[in-house]
Amino acid sequence: MSNTDSFLKKWHQAVQTGDMELLHSIIAEDASLLSPAFWKPRVGRDKVAMVLKAVSDTFQELTYTKEWVDGNELILEFNTRVGDKTIKGIDRITLNDNGLLTEIEVLIRPMNGLTALAAALDDKLKALMA
Repeated sequence: MSNTDSFLKKWHQAVQTGDMELLHSIIAEDASLLSPAFWKPRVGRDKVAMVLKAVSDTFQELTYTKEWVDGNELILEFNTRVGDKTIKGIDRITLNDNGLLTEIEVLIRPMNGLTALAAALDDKLKALMA
């Protein structure tokens, strides 16, 4: 099994089950997360894992609809909801040579869905950091 296949199997398992330990185990120590919900990237395994946990707790009815793989570069297309807002987005993930996530960039539309997500994440991240 390739690093990419192994990563995807663990990613989907962690997302489906909410297993944050498993998710943490596939994130590189120096990973970064870029999102239109934040002004600047979140850097470091713990910060990336914290944001992904908050997102996992916020998304409702998350389904992945398509995957594209090009070596260590992945694009995962998804549909979800935040409250009454329907969201379509992609996770663009870069893996290192060990199969660990080094960067995840999240792109989301429409704007009202992004706004709802940013507001919900702000509240959850404040609670997680307290």
